Amino acid sequence: MEKIVLIPAYKPEDDLTDLVFQLRAKGLTVVVVDDGSGDEYSAVFASVEEYATVVRCEQNGGKGAAIKHGLSFLQNNIVPPYLVITADADGQHRVEDICRVAEAAEENPGSMVIGCRSFDNMPAKNWWGNMYTRLAFLFSTGKYIQDTQTGLRGFSHERIPFLLGVEGVRYEYEMNVLLYWARANMPFEQLSIETVYFDGNSRSHFQALWDSLRIYGKIMRFSAPAFGCFLLDILLFSLLFFLAPLPAPLLLANAIARVFSAALQFTVLRGSVKKHFSFLEISFVRYLALSLVLLALNTLLLWVFSVWGIPVVAAKLLSNIVQFFAGFSLLQKVFYRKDKA
Repeated sequence: MEKIVLIPAYKPEDDLTDLVFQLRAKGLTVVVVDDGSGDEYSAVFASVEEYATVVRCEQNGGKGAAIKHGLSFLQNNIVPPYLVITADADGQHRVEDICRVAEAAEENPGSMVIGCRSFDNMPAKNWWGNMYTRLAFLFSTGKYIQDTQTGLRGFSHERIPFLLGVEGVRYEYEMNVLLYWARANMPFEQLSIETVYFDGNSRSHFQALWDSLRIYGKIMRFSAPAFGCFLLDILLFSLLFFLAPLPAPLLLANAIARVFSAALQFTVLRGSVKKHFSFLEISFVRYLALSLVLLALNTLLLWVFSVWGIPVVAAKLLSNIVQFFAGFSLLQKVFYRKDKA
């Protein structure tokens, strides 16, 4: 099966030509997207064209826009089946690792293969940024990705329509891809790769403040429904247990709060699925069954923590946190199915 390396490039260094040459020598097809680099870089792309197809954007639109432009080109010009491997133009990805991701993508055609860097030699700003996004991604999706900011990924041509529908035009696009992929309940395969940086990652065009805001903004948007229901549950429980004219017993207050927060979560998630995904209609009966299981778990934990002498609100908070992570994968199976595109 043909393996195509897609490289978005904005103002690349001369060594991009050497990277493309080595990839071609390994039998890979290479498509480079010139993301509006300007006339001063025309010589670099002219050299690259000896070994790869160069697709040009009229103006700089951002890494996400360049990747989408390249995917559209492949969809319209390459006869399937084929595999796509996205890689960076700044030399961070070794040819050997790109080949390994390509092989893994061929072995796992339904998955997204992610080349995950080690954090041993990563510059401090990259290390901290990746740690925060890993934790935020885990909270938002219930899935752990070792390297959420890697640009080395492999997937089947069948996923291109799905990826073209993902929001974002700059670096946030790559995070959005992971979020949408996880929400679609499609599988990931993670592959360890070598970490390569030049002069503290000075070649990167990542704008720390604005690009980080775009990335975290999307994570918060995906997390907001779950977090809002989490807070509503805590608030209702506290009102019923402490402030009601006739305070409710501990377990009854917990049950009432869970019923209202679960109903809100069902309404919000149902609308989210219809808006963003063409998936199966949600079964209220299935969701109700899941909610009862989670209510039982939450109630049991709350009772155990209370018996241990933990203050009531703290016990409720702890039981909700445990229940959240325990129930996330089950919730995804209720609301999402694997995409068939």
